[in-house]
Amino acid sequence: MEVKSLGYVVVGSTDLEKWRSYGTEVVGMMESPSMPENGSLYLKMDERSFRYQIVSAEFDGLLFSGWDLGSEAAFTAALDELKADGVEFDVITDEVELAARSASSLARLKDPSGNQLELYFSTVDKDGVEFKSPLDVKSFVTKADDGSDMGLGHVVLHAPVNYEETHKFYEKMGFKDSDITDLSAEGTGNIYFMHCNPRHHSLALWNWGAPTPETNFAPSPESKAPGCVHLMAEVETLTEVGTCLDRVAAREIPVISSLGEHINDQMTSFYMLTPGNFALEFGQGGLQLEEDYETTHNTAASVWGHKWQG
Repeated sequence: MEVKSLGYVVVGSTDLEKWRSYGTEVVGMMESPSMPENGSLYLKMDERSFRYQIVSAEFDGLLFSGWDLGSEAAFTAALDELKADGVEFDVITDEVELAARSASSLARLKDPSGNQLELYFSTVDKDGVEFKSPLDVKSFVTKADDGSDMGLGHVVLHAPVNYEETHKFYEKMGFKDSDITDLSAEGTGNIYFMHCNPRHHSLALWNWGAPTPETNFAPSPESKAPGCVHLMAEVETLTEVGTCLDRVAAREIPVISSLGEHINDQMTSFYMLTPGNFALEFGQGGLQLEEDYETTHNTAASVWGHKWQG
């Protein structure tokens, strides 16, 4: 199995208007004009019909990461592999549900830590509508230098239980380790950073705790539920990062981690709280990998900055 990219995310929300305002007026995404009128909010970042689907829910949080397999043949082969490995999944055939994801084929499952994901293939995921940010975002970086799709950014997931099993699960999906960061000296566990295209990582797995209602959505080593640490959106220039930081300050949106530069993917970014009770990393300058890239090992996350503000 070879996943191609992080195609979309589905986020549950108790207040869609908060996401509409945040997504368009803070992040600079465009509300999609082409998706079904089904009560969802769809946010567009490029030529794809949507990248974020925000659905009404009883709680705020990431529901699904949607992974693009690239072709019908690859989708069918992936299901055969899952069956052979004894992994349970549901194939979605309802036309309404498929249209809600702009998917031609769709399967839903969980990783060994309980994080929900969807595998899909689509011939209808481009709507011919040019992306135009309502702000100063010229474009989000969703394509590699060679023009191939790198997806909407990356997702970092908590895997506080079955950590190594979860890592092997994603390896079977075609992900390869870009970097392994050991933060045990800080008391915050370890992180696998994994790639499936030239983006340094489309997925990361963290074996520290997860935000839960019981811990007021604050990560702790004691929490055992899966959950999203953060999503990432990449823009082209540092100026776009700075003006977004100004918008965040003006709206008094909590900054989770200050502006800084990461060691492993060289991203200059900051982290802010989203209406989904997870963070969004907003940055530029992310590393794109060559085919002969070798896994790195680190014991710290950043060259400078990225000071925890919580």
